Amino acid sequence: MRCAVLVAAALLTACGSNEKSATVGGTTYTSDESAGTATISNAKGSIKTATGKAAAAVVLPAYAPLYPGAAVDGVMETDSEGRKSKMVTLATADPVAKVADFYKAALAKEGWKVPQSFLMAEGALISGEKDGKQVSLAISRQEDKTGVVLTVPND
Repeated sequence: MRCAVLVAAALLTACGSNEKSATVGGTTYTSDESAGTATISNAKGSIKTATGKAAAAVVLPAYAPLYPGAAVDGVMETDSEGRKSKMVTLATADPVAKVADFYKAALAKEGWKVPQSFLMAEGALISGEKDGKQVSLAISRQEDKTGVVLTVPND
């Protein structure tokens, strides 16, 4: 279901028509191509996506800051019956280990425990916990770019 929702948002955003909003079966699909945003919402929650300048304006918490020099590729914020989260994708030229060390240090500095961490030359997985909340990072290297998928609770 989540995949179908994301596909619908992508198609609506990619559509060059003047139609910016549509409601089907109680679900509203809205996009603003010039702003790089799309939203899907219904009575149970919403999914908001952002690319370009809208994504670059993302505000991240102190425990999981934007990696220095990284480019923000996209942002997806979800609200499912009151459970909110934010997933941010980043890209940097730095190696996986350097990115992983940065985020582990940022989490520790803000009092987060890192119960699970897995590091290899081409990838890393990190999870953090604090006050019943969780943060996760998936870091992978492809050619000359390191990609980061950062998922944080959206307070």
